[in-house]
Amino acid sequence: MNIEVAYIGNKGSHTFAGNGPAYNANEAAIGSGTFAYQCTPNKDPITGLPTGTFDCKQGFGGSIPTNERRRFFLNGVPAFTYPDCSVSQGKCGLTNVPLADELTCCSSDIGNYFGNDASTHYDALQIKVEKRFSQGLQFLGHYTYSHAFNYDSSYFSVDPRFAYGPDDFNRKHVFVVSTVYELPVGKGKKFMGDAGRITNLLVGGWQISNTSNWSGGLPFTPSLGHCNEVSDAGPCRPDLLPGKSISTGLHRDSSGNLTWFTPVTSLDLALPEIKLSPTDISGQNDRCPLARPTAGPVALPACGHIGNALRNSLRGPHAFFSDMSVSKNFAITEKYRAQFRFDAYNVFNHPVLGFSSTQGNTCVDCSGAGVINSIEADASPNAPNGMRQLQFGLRFTF
Repeated sequence: MNIEVAYIGNKGSHTFAGNGPAYNANEAAIGSGTFAYQCTPNKDPITGLPTGTFDCKQGFGGSIPTNERRRFFLNGVPAFTYPDCSVSQGKCGLTNVPLADELTCCSSDIGNYFGNDASTHYDALQIKVEKRFSQGLQFLGHYTYSHAFNYDSSYFSVDPRFAYGPDDFNRKHVFVVSTVYELPVGKGKKFMGDAGRITNLLVGGWQISNTSNWSGGLPFTPSLGHCNEVSDAGPCRPDLLPGKSISTGLHRDSSGNLTWFTPVTSLDLALPEIKLSPTDISGQNDRCPLARPTAGPVALPACGHIGNALRNSLRGPHAFFSDMSVSKNFAITEKYRAQFRFDAYNVFNHPVLGFSSTQGNTCVDCSGAGVINSIEADASPNAPNGMRQLQFGLRFTF
C-alpha cells in the first residue's frame, strides 16, 4: 500500500472576473441617500388632468445621481457627447438633437468589457492511498481539502474587495474511493479452484467495482429582501451581528418543505403607501436615520452601505455519488472471450440537493426562502449525479 501527501498552490493572473468572459466596467457605486416618501400627482383616468391628490410611496433617493457614481462618467462631467444620438429615442444618426437629450459618455453600463484583469488563488492538501492489484483487490482513495478564491463580476469594477470570495464551484472537502474486487471463486482461485468448465462458467470470472464520492457543499452569498431601502446600487447583503452566524442544515418547516436555512422575520422599514395624499410629502419620513432593525443573527445595513456578510460565505448541502458495476467474464476458448456487465449509476439513488450561488432563494429575511426545490442543476438523467440509472451490456472479443 502506498500513501502520498502533497500540497498544491496556484496563483492565476489576468483571469476572468466571475465566470467570464466579460463584465460591467462602468457599474454605479453605492452611495448615501434617503429612504423617504416620493410622490407623484394622481390623474383623472378619463381627462388625464391632475386630481389634486398624490400617490406617495417610500423609495431610496441617492444624494448623488446614479450616473454620477459611474467611474467613466467622471463624477458627472462627461468626457464627451454624441450630438447625433438621442437618449429619449434610443437611436443615433439624428440631427438637431436637444443638448439635454444628447447621449453622454459614459452615463450607462459598459457590460461587454473583456478585461481579463482579475486573479485567482488556489491552495490544496491532497492525500492519496493506493493498493495495487493483488489477491483480487485494487483500492484507490483520494482526499482533497482545498480553498479556491476568485473575483465575481458584480461590483468588481467599483471595489474588488466586495467581489472577492470562494469560487462558485469549489467544494472544500472531496473524498473519492475507487475499488475493484475479483471474487476469489472459480478455477485457479481460492475457493472452488478445481471447478470444471461448466461450473466455472457459472461461478468464476465475477468482478465488482465501485466509485464513491463524498464532497462538501457549494458556496452561496446571503442576500436581503429590502436592499432597495438602503441603496440603489451595489451588492445586496445583510449585516452580521457581532459574534453571530447564519445557521444552515437540513430540516423540514411546518409545511413539510425541505429547507437549508430558516429565514428571519422581515427587516422592512418602509411605511405604508399613501395613495390619496392631500399634499405632496416627498422627502418626508426619512427612515435612514433610524436604528437598523435586527432579526436573529442579521441586521439591515445602514443606508449607503453594503452589508458585512462576505461573498460565498455560506455552504450548501453536501454531495454524495456512488456508482457500481458487476461484470462476469467468460473464457469461451483461448481466442474467444465474452463479458456481461451490469452498471448502476447513482446506485443508492441519493439526491444531490441543489442550493448554491446558482440555485435556491438565498434571501435571509424573505418568507419562503431557504427552501430546497430541486436537485443540483447538472443532476439530471445522464449526468454523473443524476437519478439512478441501470445499464446492461454484453461484449464479445476475438
